Amino acid sequence: MKTLLIPIDFSDTSANVIHYAADFVKDVHVGRIILLKSYYTSMAAQLLPSIDYVQMSAEEISDERQKVESHVKFIAHKLLKKCISSIKIESGISELPLLRAIHELTDAELPDLIMIGSDHRSREVHSPIGEQVISIAKTSKVPVMIIPAGLHYQNIKKALVPCDFTAVSRMALLKELRLSEQWLRPELIVLNVDPGKINSIHAEENMEALKEMLESYAYGVYYSEDQNTLHGILDFSKHNDVQLIIALPGHYSFFNNLTHKSITNALEINANLPVMILK
Repeated sequence: MKTLLIPIDFSDTSANVIHYAADFVKDVHVGRIILLKSYYTSMAAQLLPSIDYVQMSAEEISDERQKVESHVKFIAHKLLKKCISSIKIESGISELPLLRAIHELTDAELPDLIMIGSDHRSREVHSPIGEQVISIAKTSKVPVMIIPAGLHYQNIKKALVPCDFTAVSRMALLKELRLSEQWLRPELIVLNVDPGKINSIHAEENMEALKEMLESYAYGVYYSEDQNTLHGILDFSKHNDVQLIIALPGHYSFFNNLTHKSITNALEINANLPVMILK
């Protein structure tokens, strides 16, 4: 993996992602890490000061920006000390709104992966990035890895891949990921939540297709008849010692089939596993 992008916001959730990344890059070869801080204040807030927003002078804005830049550089320096010497750590400040800042940097720097943190509902203080985690994941052009608040890195030996077998061709993305050497070599647990046993009709065809696409992986195929797709996925991952959930893209992705509220709820419930959304 050449480049890992980590948007930060100085929250505990964001700090946890930095700690996770420091251990993650010990197992995954990464050339450089870019830390991105969005320093954006809406024009409306600037023109219409409120109790929460006091209009600052140009000098105060400059001083505040310097403080933010210094803090980002401080975080970058701490991260560098935890990484191997060959990894380059870069930091950047953007005055664009968070989503636009991520998209612009993605176009310019072509990161292989974006790593962001999700908040937990039990926490009183939430991070600005955590509040936009679903929007980031859905609109990103590159894979996104979501790290639950407070989660520590574990070596990824097993990865759960929920898959709707009516779109089994999406699994080809895993073959591309393996060949590009961007990722580890986890054992894949392919899970089809199929309460009506609809896909059992084409079980033999599905197995042949998977065999071709996942030939370079160790993998197993499992079925769940849980009536609730989300519950079936999270319950299976809980009882099968996996360290990562890999979500496939497209209309048949279990993430895309859920509503924004459902996905947010899933991330809040799933406090023990990171989720990687392929593109």
